[in-house]
Amino acid sequence: MVSEPGLSSPRTPLSKKERKWVEIQPFLLSAGYKLRPRYDPKWTPSWGGNYTPNGPFEDSLHSYTKDALDALRLADNQKVVLKRVKTDSKELHIIRYLSQIQDSRNHTIPLLQVISPAPNSSSILVMPYTRRFTHPAFHCRGEYVEAMQQFLEGLQFMHDNGVCHFDIAPQNMMMEESLVVPAGSHFTWQESHTGFPGTFSWNNRCSVSPVRYYYIDFGLSMYFRKGKDAALTTGTLRTFKTIPELSLTVPYNPFKVDIFQLGLTMHNLIDTYPALKLFRPVADRMTSTDPNDRPEPAESLQELNRIANQIPPQKLRAPIVEKTGRVSYIAQSAMSIVRRDSSRQERYQGY
Repeated sequence: MVSEPGLSSPRTPLSKKERKWVEIQPFLLSAGYKLRPRYDPKWTPSWGGNYTPNGPFEDSLHSYTKDALDALRLADNQKVVLKRVKTDSKELHIIRYLSQIQDSRNHTIPLLQVISPAPNSSSILVMPYTRRFTHPAFHCRGEYVEAMQQFLEGLQFMHDNGVCHFDIAPQNMMMEESLVVPAGSHFTWQESHTGFPGTFSWNNRCSVSPVRYYYIDFGLSMYFRKGKDAALTTGTLRTFKTIPELSLTVPYNPFKVDIFQLGLTMHNLIDTYPALKLFRPVADRMTSTDPNDRPEPAESLQELNRIANQIPPQKLRAPIVEKTGRVSYIAQSAMSIVRRDSSRQERYQGY
């Protein structure tokens, strides 16, 4: 499938947070990771001058994400994502811990390498390049089922290993793009292959299945050595105001919050694609007001599979239509659950 993207993309001079990447660009290059030309210390804008360009220049595309950026791994010319974290951060410990566990249910983003520009400085996580799982849009029910199977399976895996994600939302749920978008995409403008306007092409997921899905961004995650059943915490989440038990003073089980968050994501997708309404009971139970009524992810997975198995194969692969009546392209309402709402790019990429 193809689409024609417009020119509505972020194009400004280097920001303060981008300059931090420029500062460590020589180190990253020596470690085998090449940033885009924009982040080369010797970069001069290809459009000339310091004004904001009017035309399509790839090096005018800046990154909105504070601590993450794409790079090219020189050893094999593979695109990766670099994320800067504190060396003593729980995020680094959690992603390293999860990456070491060999389990077919592990759908957390793999950790390829950890590098550090200097002793006692921040660490750089190296991870595979992925794209948000809601774009390209779902073509059929079967694609939704495959995605939710993996996200439910991955949630159960994290919980069984004592990790609560605590920030499950579309911007932190990704898919491996090589089969779906063979021509690749631009980190800042993922509706573009190269950062220039033009035709954007992709394969329907069902035509290249299986597609691999991942959870990213463990910045709010917590590890409970004694497991999920005895876990308690306090605190609120700015954009998850509908989660009933969140409290600054009354302890609650954060693993139940994970289940609610994934259920909310399901509800938003179902709201976008009316043909998915037969999966509503799964999301309803996951978002029960009483946390004790929310089933384990494995139980929700069984219910999802039970419903899917009742659908004839030809109906599972039949095209689904957005609420607007258009054959689905971008699942806009699925992006409504966001924690960071200050910029366009951070709605696209969590990291």
